[in-house]
Amino acid sequence: MTYSRIPLLFSIAFIACSQLTNGLLTPALPEMAQHFAVDEHLVQRLIVCFILGLGISQLFYGPLADSYGRRRIFWLGQSIFLLGNLLTFLGLNNLNLLLAGVMIQGLGAGSNQILARCLISDSYRGKHLKNGFAWLGMAASVIPVLGPVIGGILTAYWGWHYLFIIIGIAGASLMIIAAKLLPETQAERGPPLQVKRVVNDYLILACDSNFVRYSSYGWIASIGLMYMISSAPFILQHDFGLSADDFGLMMIIPAGGLALGSAFTRRFTGRWPEQHILGFASCLPFVAAFILATQAHSLAWVVVGMAMISVSVGVIYPISQAGLFGLFPSQAGAVSALSGTTQMTLTAIAVGGLTTLLVPSPDAMAIIFSIMGVGLILNMVIQILKVKVPSMQ
Repeated sequence: MTYSRIPLLFSIAFIACSQLTNGLLTPALPEMAQHFAVDEHLVQRLIVCFILGLGISQLFYGPLADSYGRRRIFWLGQSIFLLGNLLTFLGLNNLNLLLAGVMIQGLGAGSNQILARCLISDSYRGKHLKNGFAWLGMAASVIPVLGPVIGGILTAYWGWHYLFIIIGIAGASLMIIAAKLLPETQAERGPPLQVKRVVNDYLILACDSNFVRYSSYGWIASIGLMYMISSAPFILQHDFGLSADDFGLMMIIPAGGLALGSAFTRRFTGRWPEQHILGFASCLPFVAAFILATQAHSLAWVVVGMAMISVSVGVIYPISQAGLFGLFPSQAGAVSALSGTTQMTLTAIAVGGLTTLLVPSPDAMAIIFSIMGVGLILNMVIQILKVKVPSMQ
């Protein structure tokens, strides 16, 4: 059986577009704080608002994608994304309007998150499914690499205002290309949308231990990664004196860790048991925390510590996604929606609270990464105990 690469390519494009806002804005956050004359944590809310919109919207896009098809939901979400982009231009001198525009962008980008996973789930099975998510994780790492580089250069030489022009051009270009080439991968559309049925499907999934187990890996990894992304510009630019463009170039190293982690998973899937791969990923946050706590004054070691977190997340992502969609192939939209919503919403709440409570520093990162490692290991231990207890009865 042959597998078309077109769904995978569009999945990569969708994920890339949904990540673009965060990637470009990250190196500009310190300059934006100065422009608006506000505390650092207030401009960090741009990242939090985008993630929150990205998370909440997926709860609705999933059922809509199952009932009305993948293409129609793409048009809906991308239109909302571009509307939010237009609003950001009105907020270039008003932080509240800018926050609203970025959140609307997130509400629109949620459709891309849903469809990226659904296209792979619709089109591939078995080993190809896990490989598809591994490739998605690797390729999607290009935006965390290129985003801060482009954002840093634009911020340093043109100003952060131009970032929203690039975001708008990318969103409009994707819409034009999809108009001609995006396939409808859903074999047959589900029944008409019924709120009661949707809520019941969500409740069944939320009570399923396998859904919770694979989703929680994604929740924990996402919180650690997004805290790092939102704090890194203040640490590297303020503490170590990097310019915005130098920061973007430096972030190539930790961002590349995402691709390295996904490549590791793809290579060792089938060779190592899943628990062994997850165990490896769960140890990396502790190593990163130790490095940050003991080498806080070394730029090179701080970047290495952040890179280890990226590798850990890169390993976890394809396992989490393949586990979810492999177990629930007929509920791709609902699974994608509920897992994406819980992941992004919990991430937004956690990161918003942490950035308010903790001043960005290597020590603060070390604390969060240690908690991340504990969470991952506890998740593994709980699963091992669940497997052993029934086998002893």
